Amino acid sequence: MKDNWKEVLKDAFSVPEPENKKAFLKNIRPREISNAEMMLLQVRYIRASVWVSALLIIALAILGSFMKLEGTQDLISVTMPFLAAVSVLETGRSRKYAMTEIEMATRFSLRSVIFARMAVLGIVYMLILCVASPVIAMAFGGKALLIAIHILIPYLITMSISLQVERSALGRRTGYTSLGVAALTSLFMVWIKNYDPKIVQNYAAVIESRGGVLILLLAAITVFEQWKTINNMEEFI
Repeated sequence: MKDNWKEVLKDAFSVPEPENKKAFLKNIRPREISNAEMMLLQVRYIRASVWVSALLIIALAILGSFMKLEGTQDLISVTMPFLAAVSVLETGRSRKYAMTEIEMATRFSLRSVIFARMAVLGIVYMLILCVASPVIAMAFGGKALLIAIHILIPYLITMSISLQVERSALGRRTGYTSLGVAALTSLFMVWIKNYDPKIVQNYAAVIESRGGVLILLLAAITVFEQWKTINNMEEFI
């Protein structure tokens, strides 16, 4: 007994090989989730204020067009920067509420979560543009494409600048710098429309002749800033 006590104890307390081990592990493994499902999952984590803001823009466009209120297009143009700011704030919410470590430890990476939220909000804002532009064009005349360009320019400017600012030390410290960028952009658009009629005419001429190129340039800058934000997310935690 003294010579083989280790073998005896090992036999007495040995655990049999579990049956159907591979099948069990396969059953508890999380199923794969498509990109569309991932985006739908993130919809419920986006704050209600974001959806309220989006609905408000649509309501302003429809009511202003229905009531023939002059300046409806300009009103939408100066409010769109705040939608961009709200969208940028959503990318930094994990950091603000000290939830980044938890989110990085979950099934989805923090980068994929931020990308999904950006994609969802981008789709929603494009739907707003697709609704507002033709409605305003039908009510006041003009080309829906040009109206969309007028609305998109301040949005893209705010988005690209805000993404840069939020990655800076000032943006990480304050958390609401993008709202200041949106306010400055809106004030600048109001200044363009009211300072001098010649400026208004020149701005309209530039939009009509080179608006498409300008939108493509601003969109490329915005996408690049979004890529930097997502790709370097862990560095700014």
